[in-house]
Amino acid sequence: MIISLNRRYVFVHIHKCAGTSIEVALAKSLRHNDIVLGSTKSGEKYQEFFKRAIGLNKHSTALEARGFLGDAMYAKFYKFAFVRHPIDRLHSLYSYALKLAHDAELSDDEQRIFNAHGHWPDRPPFRYKAVAAALESSSFSDFALHPLTWSDAGAQPQWQSVCDTGGKLIVDYVGKVETIEQDFAQVCEKLEVSVPLEVRNSSTEKKSALELTPLALATVHERFARDFELFGYGA
Repeated sequence: MIISLNRRYVFVHIHKCAGTSIEVALAKSLRHNDIVLGSTKSGEKYQEFFKRAIGLNKHSTALEARGFLGDAMYAKFYKFAFVRHPIDRLHSLYSYALKLAHDAELSDDEQRIFNAHGHWPDRPPFRYKAVAAALESSSFSDFALHPLTWSDAGAQPQWQSVCDTGGKLIVDYVGKVETIEQDFAQVCEKLEVSVPLEVRNSSTEKKSALELTPLALATVHERFARDFELFGYGA
């Protein structure tokens, strides 16, 4: 998340929607007293401080940002976010979870405990529900049907990040990862900044619906029904 008090805008960083790329790009135009949570070196460094001080973090919602700023000030800010096709977003989470697990090997003791009891170690990344679900799944379809997947913050519906409790959109603009270059250019024009956008933290680049079994596909559509409707995504 970015809250720019100088340029008066709020960027809502939704999981697996190019938020890191966007925050790194916009950070070049930030000034003193602007707040960036996560993604950049300083954003990651001070994320825990801001979480304790103001109750916000990297993936805080628009509603939480409004609570921090107050209704009157929030109304004066330009609020925007980027979303992604729900199936591709879930596949990105799956790929990212596998990468995290691959990069963090179990120790011999942890492997023995897992073999004996089936318990993942209580440390990152194994404590993350998406990582455990990915490791326990033999395919993307299995991941989409795994109960732990839907308990992970990265698999929560996107509308919850940009709407109020009644489901009403409370941001001014929603760009799409699929058209990120032109949509980000539109954001930059509104903010009166000119910054290059580089794709970062990318973990998947292809359509993923064909990898899902009919049951898994139906599950994803049920879980993300509001996302498909609100953001105009097809099956």
